[in-house]
Amino acid sequence: MSASIDTYLKDLSYSYYLKNDSTEITRINTSKDNLLKNLDNDWGMLIKRRFIFGSYDRDTILPRSIDSKSDIDIMVVFNHTDYERTPETYRAWLKIFADKHYKDRYGSQVVNSFPTVTIRLGNIHFDLVPAKETTYSWGGSTLYIPDKTSGWQITDPSDVKTKLTEANTRYNQIVRPIIRLLKAWNCYNGFPYDSYELELKITAMNFYGDNIQKGFFYAAKQLSSWDGTQFKREKVASLYYNIDKAIECLEQYDTGKAKQWLHRVLPYA
Repeated sequence: MSASIDTYLKDLSYSYYLKNDSTEITRINTSKDNLLKNLDNDWGMLIKRRFIFGSYDRDTILPRSIDSKSDIDIMVVFNHTDYERTPETYRAWLKIFADKHYKDRYGSQVVNSFPTVTIRLGNIHFDLVPAKETTYSWGGSTLYIPDKTSGWQITDPSDVKTKLTEANTRYNQIVRPIIRLLKAWNCYNGFPYDSYELELKITAMNFYGDNIQKGFFYAAKQLSSWDGTQFKREKVASLYYNIDKAIECLEQYDTGKAKQWLHRVLPYA
């Protein structure tokens, strides 16, 4: 039987967690609340609803000290009919809003990056996504966001969160910690994976009977690089190699050395 560093990995994943009582989350929430208030004041009845989604909502967002690309996604659902506004019009409205309140203020920036308008504040980035919604007589609804042809595409921002919550419950609360560990690896190694793509892959994996240690090793070895760039292939190969070395050390009951191998691919918090 090999040695275990399950508790160490659990604690490490918690160190990557953006804690609710942290100064960083307080600053983020203050900025978020002000932004939502400004949206409501400027657009009023033109906005049907607006809500937070993405990694912040799924509770898998990392601190900016770990993830320099950490951001908060806000979907802005405009009151819409098919004969009124195009996706580009709504993006233009959001750009006007962002420029008015945030452009060149206190070092902030506004960037028009498809399909979002990004507000880069010192403590966090906000991605504003324009959307429309079709509501049906039986009570259901469908959300649409801009596609790459200046039209609309269907989206369901709650789907990933629902699947992640179900998986995390099914596998004894280890899926979110494993996601944080591998997202931290991804950031530490120059983002060989898209963060959203990485979360989807891990959420779909089977962690039956695993603890965080076994699940992390398993998930890391499931990452594929065969369809990626040379950079991606090298980073995934390095991850495999260092995990294999850590496992060898654990088989020899050398947890100290195993941690050293792991921190060749995982950042210290």
